Amino acid sequence: MLVKEYNIARTFLEEYEKILLEQESVSQLLLYTAYSNSKNEGKDQAIFGAVLEDQSAVLLFCNVAPYDLVIYAVRTDSVIQAAVVLADFLEDSHITVYGIVAIHEICQSFIEQYKKHVNCSFVEKLSMDIMEIRKIQEVKPVEGVYRLARREEAKLVAEWMIEFQLEALANEMDYEAALKKAVKQIEERKIHFYEDTEEGIVTMAVAARKLAHGVTITYIYTPEINRGKGYAAANIYYVSKELLEQGNEFCTLFVDKKNPLSTRAYEKVGYKIVGDCYEYKVVPVLPS
Repeated sequence: MLVKEYNIARTFLEEYEKILLEQESVSQLLLYTAYSNSKNEGKDQAIFGAVLEDQSAVLLFCNVAPYDLVIYAVRTDSVIQAAVVLADFLEDSHITVYGIVAIHEICQSFIEQYKKHVNCSFVEKLSMDIMEIRKIQEVKPVEGVYRLARREEAKLVAEWMIEFQLEALANEMDYEAALKKAVKQIEERKIHFYEDTEEGIVTMAVAARKLAHGVTITYIYTPEINRGKGYAAANIYYVSKELLEQGNEFCTLFVDKKNPLSTRAYEKVGYKIVGDCYEYKVVPVLPS
């Protein structure tokens, strides 16, 4: 096995875009990063590449500092060995890894090999199912009003974005950055609310990431007091229906593996699990 490295995202896409598009929902993090980097060439410390066996890609990857190494499995065989080869390559090339996102067996194989070279540990941060919908199942959502967020509701959106980041991703988010993002996405008509006649606005979803043939829905947030009442599922039903009617081939979202209730609720709407991913963060080991 050998690693083929690309410092230019456009060149990488010329070689592997077709493969990545075969499972666009599953490869979306790598694909979206490559698209974004190709428009912003040279401004990020980025490498893209493939682990090859007999000239055939086993793994595709990108490493954009200071973000996670993202690995996509093209094949189901040889991925463990390919992850070992990639770990050796990155260490030999003195490329810093801040974290890793991949399927579980790739993460485990990569981590085990990488730790042989670098004095560090890895902490699991997320374990997510990737869900996709291509056709809506007609259901009767809980009663309420589905609508876009308004400019004057940017502060609420910002607060919920911060809560989502803390709760779902264990990340902190600066309020001013969140507010700026909220205003921009409201103007772009990406933020969707569901409103109860008595409770007011009860849940939010953001059609955030436009892919080549679909859209990723994220920032799915419901305050704790309104959970378990079907509001999030209703909002996702209407958001997905609207996006598909606009001509998108699919919608996709990530669901915490520890949250089977949400998974089942989205399945009723028509979502199916098409893959999964795990995120591990590097924790340096300080010398004693």
